[in-house]
Amino acid sequence: MTGEDRLLAAILGGLPPGGPPVLVGPGDDAAVVAGAELEAGLLLTVDAAEEGVHFDRVLHPLPAVGRRAVAAAASDIAAMGGRPLAALVSVVASPGDLDAARTVMAAAGRRGAELGAPVVGGNITRGDRLGLHVTVAGRMAEGARPLLRSGAWPGDALFVSGPLGASALGLELLRDRIGSRSTDPAESPWVRAHLDPQPRLRLGVELVGVATAAMDLSDGLALDLHRLARASRCGAVVEAARLPLAAPAKLEAALFGGEDYELLFTAPRGRVTSRMAAGGAAWSGVTRIGRVVSREEGVRIATPDGRSRSLPPRGFDSLAGGEP
Repeated sequence: MTGEDRLLAAILGGLPPGGPPVLVGPGDDAAVVAGAELEAGLLLTVDAAEEGVHFDRVLHPLPAVGRRAVAAAASDIAAMGGRPLAALVSVVASPGDLDAARTVMAAAGRRGAELGAPVVGGNITRGDRLGLHVTVAGRMAEGARPLLRSGAWPGDALFVSGPLGASALGLELLRDRIGSRSTDPAESPWVRAHLDPQPRLRLGVELVGVATAAMDLSDGLALDLHRLARASRCGAVVEAARLPLAAPAKLEAALFGGEDYELLFTAPRGRVTSRMAAGGAAWSGVTRIGRVVSREEGVRIATPDGRSRSLPPRGFDSLAGGEP
């Protein structure tokens, strides 16, 4: 477990149990609480973007900071099978950094509107470094049940919604080109994937009733797959040859890079192949990458030569220190 996971476990162990309004409590991509006007309940999630942890101004243009923060929170709603409804944004800034805060918030507001989650309020407070804390509320379709991490079952197939590793490669490219006047890094699709991620909202809705378990890939396939396996009390085998790599021979970036914001989900294979055969833009890029196995088999990766090895739970850990 990462330091982040250990702290989360300690925090959850100290919380009192939720009352009747809580339909899904901590531990999934979003909580679900009962709502009088929402039969399926209200989805609630929060995400943070802290300078020096999640972004670096040398690498990340200020508008991208706001857009990324809102998209990351909206991706949690997609992972539950819901649609964003509204956003609250808390801004932390120093008195000498108000122009930067305004720029970031303007971009966050535009991105929220694009994703169907207009910014409806928030908070402003003083701090040493620029930061955003984004809360997004969402809703399920009438009669729909939210997707959880805990429903995977041995025999299910394992899928991802699109190519993996682009964000990590985009960050690497941005670092390599600091001070360079050669090619504009924004021309790279990897950099665009890093600076302006696209949450899979349409697919998330279509996975309701199809997927047995789901989550979004924010911290890397390897680490997030361990989290899904732990919640479902199962193991998993990833077939390396099936992984949709953002670039050839970039397996490490695909497994451990993080911030792809694709969806990782499990389902009986036939359910997904029939949906894919029927077509629809939401299913474009969906790839079967492995299978769910028993808990005793652990989380493993199988190589084309027929061998398999343990897949370590490694990825982005915000408590590990260092900048993005």
